[in-house]
Amino acid sequence: MSGLKSMEHGALGEARAKAFLLERFWVLERSVDIQGADYLIQRRITDRNFMDRSPPKLGVVQVKYVQDGDTYLSIFKEYLCDSEGYPYKEFFLLVFTGRESNSRSFLLSSDEYIKLSSENLKSGKIRLQVKASTILESSNYEILDHTRALERIDHALRSADFFANRRFLGATNYIKISPDQIEHDFLLPMDNQYAEIGKAFFEEKKKLQRIVFDAEEILDSMQKMLRSTDPEEAFRIYEEDLWEHIGQGRGIVLDADFFNDEDFLASVKSHKKRLDAIRDKGMEASFFALLQKIESELPVRIADLKITEDTRIQIIVSYDSATLLDARVTVKEVTGTKETPRLVNSSLGCHTIEFSPFQCFSWEIRTGKTPPPESAEDVEEQIRTLIWLLRRPLQSEIEKHLIGEDLALEW
Repeated sequence: MSGLKSMEHGALGEARAKAFLLERFWVLERSVDIQGADYLIQRRITDRNFMDRSPPKLGVVQVKYVQDGDTYLSIFKEYLCDSEGYPYKEFFLLVFTGRESNSRSFLLSSDEYIKLSSENLKSGKIRLQVKASTILESSNYEILDHTRALERIDHALRSADFFANRRFLGATNYIKISPDQIEHDFLLPMDNQYAEIGKAFFEEKKKLQRIVFDAEEILDSMQKMLRSTDPEEAFRIYEEDLWEHIGQGRGIVLDADFFNDEDFLASVKSHKKRLDAIRDKGMEASFFALLQKIESELPVRIADLKITEDTRIQIIVSYDSATLLDARVTVKEVTGTKETPRLVNSSLGCHTIEFSPFQCFSWEIRTGKTPPPESAEDVEEQIRTLIWLLRRPLQSEIEKHLIGEDLALEW
């Protein structure tokens, strides 16, 4: 490739990258490429600055433009991971290819790039190389939904802030918990029959945190007794602060009602297995784009109908069976009194179910305490609130044909 062509590709890739990143982040440019950073990005938060004791973490974004799958990508290993081989969570690679209507973009974390790469030692430094076709031929890394891709980077920066703060507060026993402290994979909308994994994980952590606070209070009282020079004072501390925690066997008793839900654990394991299977097929981005298409279009199409308790609809979802792309969602009213949801037919590329949309209305409407919505906007809002009732059977059928019935979500 000529030097002029290389410069043109570099400029094209960086322009696309900057436009994409500016949708969510502050983008800082560097005059020279240091430590693999074409761009440094910062979350748009205004209550912290770089003079704080714990300033906000910056993300590092390297940009590559490839002409075709025969191109090799090469990044110094030290840009991607520390000396012990742990990937930098704040590093992301943006890969662009094609022009105009044929343009495509891909997002990889440092961990994903490392797993795809092979090492090449040159001039005393290790480069990690990946053939572009490995990335371009899989939808796992393709950006089909800008919001989801930007949220993934945003979550990585929030997590980096958490780990930095945890190191800073390591001398203390305090750990501030928040719903953000979970791997991004568990925030993907896989759905399950238990609950939202992120919310459930946070609730279990809150239970554990309450026990930690109790344990710290017990330890603090014991330390006061050890420091005491007055036996009467030591007995008083025992009776006032410790007695309620002493069990029948004279041991310390704490309520251990946390992380003991087998259904939650089973849902987590199922989530991992299903996601791994979808990734093994190279279908991650297109799978979630298909679910997003279903979730966004169904409420709009159903809202065009006059919904009563007796209304039955037939939902047809069709798509390219090889790529999961080019999805179409069709909704039409049908007659019948059979129990719903009811599977009409299902094959990879086309699924048809019958459903009673009245079931997506609130409990107050279904029981007659509140009149049903009249405007299309109000109907759409009601449907979106319980959209999982519509999405789950369709997602289950897609998964059955994609990754097998043993792994697929049940409905």
